[in-house]
Amino acid sequence: MDFLFIHGAGGWLDDQPLAEELRTRLGVPVAMARYPEEDMSAAAWFAELDRQRDALGPDLAIIGHSFGASMALLRLGGGWHGPLPRGLVLLATPFWGSEGWQAEYALPAGYELPAGLPLYLHHCRDDDTVPVDHLDRLAALLPGAVVRRHETGGHQFAGQMAAVADDVGLLIS
Repeated sequence: MDFLFIHGAGGWLDDQPLAEELRTRLGVPVAMARYPEEDMSAAAWFAELDRQRDALGPDLAIIGHSFGASMALLRLGGGWHGPLPRGLVLLATPFWGSEGWQAEYALPAGYELPAGLPLYLHHCRDDDTVPVDHLDRLAALLPGAVVRRHETGGHQFAGQMAAVADDVGLLIS
C-alpha cells in the first residue's frame, strides 16, 4: 500500500514535519511531491495529483492538508481515473465559497464522494488559518465522514498527529 501526502498552499516546507511524523508513526514511506505553488489552479494541482496517483499505483491512501485536502476532495468528486484510493484523511480542509473564501475551488452542488470511500476529517479548534466552522460545513455536506475535532494543535496539528496516524492506519487493515 502507498501513502500520498498532499501539502497545503505554499506549505511544502511547512508540511514536511506532518508527513515525516506520519512516516515515523506508521513505519512506512509517505510520498510528498511538491505541488505547483506558483500555479494555484485546480487544473495544475489535479495534474500533479494524477501524476502521483499513477506513479504510486492502485493501492493508495491519500492524506491532505488544507488546500491540498480540498484539491483531493474536489478531484475525487469528479474526474478521478482508475481504482479509488482506500480512503482519505484530510486535515484543516477549507470549505470554499464560505464567507471570504474563493468560490472557484468550491465543491459543486450535489457533490458526493464515491460510495463506500472512507473519509476522515480532522480539524483543530484553535486553527487560525482555516476556521473550525469549515469543518462543520464539510461534515454537513459529507454525512458519511468520520469527524475528529481537536481542542489544540493549530493549523499544523502540533501534538495531534498520533490521532491522524491512527486513522491512516485504519486504511491499512
